[in-house]
Amino acid sequence: MTDAERTEGEAAAWVVRLHSDQRTQSDQEAFRAWLDADAANVEAFSAHVAIWDSVAAWGDDREAREILQFSPLWSGFGRRVAKWGVSIGGVAVAAALVVFVSGGLRLSQHYATVPGELRTISLSDGSTLLMNTDSKVSARFSQGERRVYLERGQAYFRVAKDSHRPFRVFVGHDEVRAVGTAFEVRRMGDRAEVVLEEGRLAIFRGVEQPADKPLLPTRAASTPPKPLLYMTAGEALDLADRTPPVVQPANVVQSSAWRYGRVVLDETRLEDAAAELNRYGGPRIVLSDPRLADIRISGVFHTGRPRDVVSDVVRAFPIKVVKDDGEQIVLAMVPSASPADAPAVVKNSR
Repeated sequence: MTDAERTEGEAAAWVVRLHSDQRTQSDQEAFRAWLDADAANVEAFSAHVAIWDSVAAWGDDREAREILQFSPLWSGFGRRVAKWGVSIGGVAVAAALVVFVSGGLRLSQHYATVPGELRTISLSDGSTLLMNTDSKVSARFSQGERRVYLERGQAYFRVAKDSHRPFRVFVGHDEVRAVGTAFEVRRMGDRAEVVLEEGRLAIFRGVEQPADKPLLPTRAASTPPKPLLYMTAGEALDLADRTPPVVQPANVVQSSAWRYGRVVLDETRLEDAAAELNRYGGPRIVLSDPRLADIRISGVFHTGRPRDVVSDVVRAFPIKVVKDDGEQIVLAMVPSASPADAPAVVKNSR
């Protein structure tokens, strides 16, 4: 066996051992020493973590589960594990399949919601994740840290306290770090909004962590960068690329309304209100006349019910519905009318 083959085999074995309920403190110390011994060990471990992740991802696929459970591979699984043990990477794949079929611990968890869906997730550390419409999140936990990647959309986190494992939420190049607190993060392209309801948060910039980077349980947070700033309860933060972050008092009632199936509009431009409501599915509000964009709306509306907003605006403003085919509600200005013919703000509450 060459040195490279030996390294690959050891890396595969470490992936299996570290995710076994039989691992010990001695295993952790030996793993730390193995990593420190050679940079090639770190690279090999990273590669086998990727194998683990890719196979474990089948756990959310019902068809894949059924195929594996009733395949000849599963019926003779014990014998094949022994056979695969002599092949490079075989132990890692076998262990991932065990985890996948039995529903045990997985290194990565992936969650998503469709437009109009809210989803509550109980994470393995006792934390709770509530996902808003059309959102995507992945979570990767180790003994040294808890990583969550907000890939799109919006999520509310109620974090279980664990002083030894920081809870790290990555949004592009920014990181929101907590120990035990309650906060929400919304990602909008290259911008992110953070609202802190309880506890304290540390904000880091320029620390993007790609989702395929391996978790090293004993090194995860050994030399963290210094935070740019700290947030305290009742504060909101606007994060955008290449601009200084802006901290201001939070409107918690408005920011948390989505968790109760509502949207709170406060002198919101109709163009922005339409974009917000369109996130939740149902017929999309389309403005066919640019003069409609700056109409201001205030009120509390149900998510997923765009016609409530449309009916209020049509009653109060010289606009009309020119198309409603179940997929789009197209609005246009009434001929010969102008925005000056109506109030600047339409107010309602539902």
